[in-house]
Amino acid sequence: MMHAMSYLVSTSMAVGLLLGAVSPTVKAASSNATASRNTTASALPPFGTNHTVGDGAGWLFDGKANASTANYSAWAANRTFYLGDYLSFKTRTDNTVVHTTNSTIYKLCGYDGGAIGGGWKAEEAFLTVMLAAEGANYFFSGAGEGEHCRRGMRFDVTVARGRGLPQIPPSYYEPLSGGTAGTGLGEVVPMWVAVNVGFAVLLML
Repeated sequence: MMHAMSYLVSTSMAVGLLLGAVSPTVKAASSNATASRNTTASALPPFGTNHTVGDGAGWLFDGKANASTANYSAWAANRTFYLGDYLSFKTRTDNTVVHTTNSTIYKLCGYDGGAIGGGWKAEEAFLTVMLAAEGANYFFSGAGEGEHCRRGMRFDVTVARGRGLPQIPPSYYEPLSGGTAGTGLGEVVPMWVAVNVGFAVLLML
């Protein structure tokens, strides 16, 4: 009888010690899993960040100085851009904003009607553009027959995927006829344009 009780006590103590050793391991594993989930969640970039182009300087050209009012390339270089972010242009109606994914159009500071593929879209006055094309996006002013662009009103951004594009109701989309790369001006158009209450969503070819 005493031998049996001693055996039971010894067994209970062994089990208790074993559980005590396992419990911290289980807790540590659980904590690591929770920390991993939190790290993954916090690693995702914010969605829909609004970037005011040029900050307080706006998107303007100084006629007296014959130069842009800000260094837009330097402004863009100090920021990170994701799909679904916005670029807000504070400007005047005598200025324009041209958005393209075609580097040749950007380098030329305009579109000469030649055989250049790629989408483009010009807008006037104040507008906000959603970044809807992943990769290289180019922006420049088409005013002054490209002179404003050549004197600093231009910049490019590299758009990362981030969280991806938001879900926009299909009714917001207005499909346009698709252009063929390497054709004339009349056939080079954005794939689709979504416009709603003062902002434009552009997806270029």
